Amino acid sequence: MNSTEQSNASCVSIQKSTYEHININTLLQPLGGIRQYIEKGEHVLLKTNLLIPSDPIKAVVTNPAVIRAVAQMILEIGGIPYIGDSPSGQFTKRRLEKTYTKSGLTALANDLGIELNYDTGVTKINISDGKKLKKTLFCDFVLNADKIIAFPKIKTHSFMIMTLATKIMYGAVPGLTKTKYHSLFIRRAAFADMLLDVLSVRTPDLFIMDGVTGMQGNGPSGGTPVSLGVLLASDDAIAMDLAICNMLGIEPIGIPTLRQANIRRLWPSEIQYPLLSPDDVHYSGFLLPSTIDLLVPSSKKRRQQPVPTAKCTACGQCVEICPKKAIRIIQNRASVDYSKCIACYCCHEICPYEAIKLEFVT
Repeated sequence: MNSTEQSNASCVSIQKSTYEHININTLLQPLGGIRQYIEKGEHVLLKTNLLIPSDPIKAVVTNPAVIRAVAQMILEIGGIPYIGDSPSGQFTKRRLEKTYTKSGLTALANDLGIELNYDTGVTKINISDGKKLKKTLFCDFVLNADKIIAFPKIKTHSFMIMTLATKIMYGAVPGLTKTKYHSLFIRRAAFADMLLDVLSVRTPDLFIMDGVTGMQGNGPSGGTPVSLGVLLASDDAIAMDLAICNMLGIEPIGIPTLRQANIRRLWPSEIQYPLLSPDDVHYSGFLLPSTIDLLVPSSKKRRQQPVPTAKCTACGQCVEICPKKAIRIIQNRASVDYSKCIACYCCHEICPYEAIKLEFVT
């Protein structure tokens, strides 16, 4: 992405869909079809969204039905698809195995005869025009792909408000390096700029958004599923996210990644909708995370803190993920040292038992 030039017109294809009846051919036809992006013999990374090991019914991860439909198309034209992501926590084969299995991808890969990535190698990459990052560790399984198709999901995010296409490549940053960046980039604007820098390292060739069932409320793991009934496709992450804001009635400047993208002059001058428009699939009453109050001027003195509840099993994942080492296990329950807490909400995000709630403090 060029940070000094305004983008040209972009295209976002939107269709109504269910997981049982997915028509990727129709979705991609206005963009030139799958052959516009993939050629025979190319190794194609299907970059899914695998935050934590989670059943797809909870809407935490990209639904495997969407990935299956695209993988089948790639196989039909002679491409070589493989599935990968770097979930939260340690980037290890054991963690990947657990996440793939829980999210339904092991069964999918076995059924189609395609590979799941278990390469945990990383490479240090320079970002010459990065605004916040000048270099970063990047997963080799991403760098080794001939083409990348990314599968973001319509979800809320307690820190970034929404986690959409502009955030999908954060999964190319290995495991606990993501935790380090939460510690380095405490302010939302700085974190959003870092995400845009990461996206620029290896921007996917195509984005296919899983919006059949999204997540609202205090996502990206603790919110509630919401039926939205849409799929979107575009080769422009920012245009896609702007379309979703329009669809859900969200002011895009309130989404940190989109605000910083606007400052960088990355917004497209025009977005074309060849199938359905955001108005055609408008959804009223979508619930944003409670942390949105922190962006309202009258609420500037309020903040939310993570509070472990009786659901805590002392599994220790929050201890591992906390960038400031503010959490310890005391008497079989997580305990937070709020003098160290930076309100990044990583613990809330990764907790597999939804045992950490967010509470306002003054």
